[in-house]
Amino acid sequence: MRTRTVAALALLLVAFAGVGAAAFWTLPGGGGAALTELWVSDTARANDFNHHGVGAADSVVVAPVTGLQGQEDLTRRSCSLNRLDADDGSVRWWAGVPPERCFSHALTKPAVADLNGDGQPEVVAGTTENATVAFAANDGRELFRIPTRAYGYARPTVADVLGDGSPEIVASDVSGDVVVATADGTVRWRGNVSSLVYASPVVTDLDGDGTPEVVVAGREETVAYDAEGTVLWRRGVGANDVAAATVGGEVRVVVAGNDGVVALDGPTGAREWNRSAAGSPTIGALADGDGDGTPEAYVGEAGSLLRALDATDGTEEWRARLSTADGSVTPPAVLADLDGDGERSLVAVTNGGRVAVLDPATGGERATYERDVPIWTGVTPANLTAAPGEELLVRYGDGRVVALEYGS
Repeated sequence: MRTRTVAALALLLVAFAGVGAAAFWTLPGGGGAALTELWVSDTARANDFNHHGVGAADSVVVAPVTGLQGQEDLTRRSCSLNRLDADDGSVRWWAGVPPERCFSHALTKPAVADLNGDGQPEVVAGTTENATVAFAANDGRELFRIPTRAYGYARPTVADVLGDGSPEIVASDVSGDVVVATADGTVRWRGNVSSLVYASPVVTDLDGDGTPEVVVAGREETVAYDAEGTVLWRRGVGANDVAAATVGGEVRVVVAGNDGVVALDGPTGAREWNRSAAGSPTIGALADGDGDGTPEAYVGEAGSLLRALDATDGTEEWRARLSTADGSVTPPAVLADLDGDGERSLVAVTNGGRVAVLDPATGGERATYERDVPIWTGVTPANLTAAPGEELLVRYGDGRVVALEYGS
């Protein structure tokens, strides 16, 4: 295993793209900051394609780890959820799926949340047992399961959908089925998106009436439901990822997929703008990263390219080439307050195993970390230590999780 922490030079390239000028940054450097390795989990598998992310909340860290279908000597532990100790990454408990159902999509990124208000978190994940399953975070006991038609791919969402002050579970499966269930697993309603679903459901108030809606984006269409499961709109815009934010006083849904990057009006689903994007684009962060009062859509594209688009009209603000090596897909970037100063940094990764902390206003690099193992999904920010700021949990393709701390 090769591990190195890189802190920085400075290199500025300016290029022009699209209509007008756009700054093209590759800036490995800035202020002597560094990403320091806290621990590396002992969860390696003979599979470099682990690509479902780490779930975390309140020092509860849970990672899905999978082997490869057809490998010899698969056991129930080969494809399993693993709760990792926040201090050293050791496995505290695991919960697996049968060997015959073990492959790279065996378990989704889990949601970690207190479902029943008892002050103790639960862990919720989709599985290839065609169910979304809830576990007790303290010991891994299975609490209940919600049947689905197919296996889950996207992380379930936990949010108050019904407006009753209690959280619900919103889950989808890869076939397009959608289910909303209460905190004890009781199904309240089901829906369907007529295409494969890879994106996690979004729960937000689309029309400003004080009642949440549910948005589910599939590979061929995006659908909005009201809190009771009635379809509000259905648009033929496919997505790998979906996010929502308030833009100019109105909620906007932004999807990244086969149609490039498309912004939809929250109440109606009408197209607001559309921008082309290379390969299979991703979107993780949709938020005001530069403090100008307007959210940016941070879009990953093929070739280790990351772009910041103004969510108002899709204007490109900057672009950054994260690596000189080509990548088939750039996983979603996230915003995180890494030093506790209230200012968020942008964190991006490449298929080549590189993690980069960026200035969200310019795309300039502040610090990097690299491991000679692929990365296929975005990092998870989490508070693991008593130090101010969030740490980063990086899911590497070999099944290991690396915890990183940012500082000078």
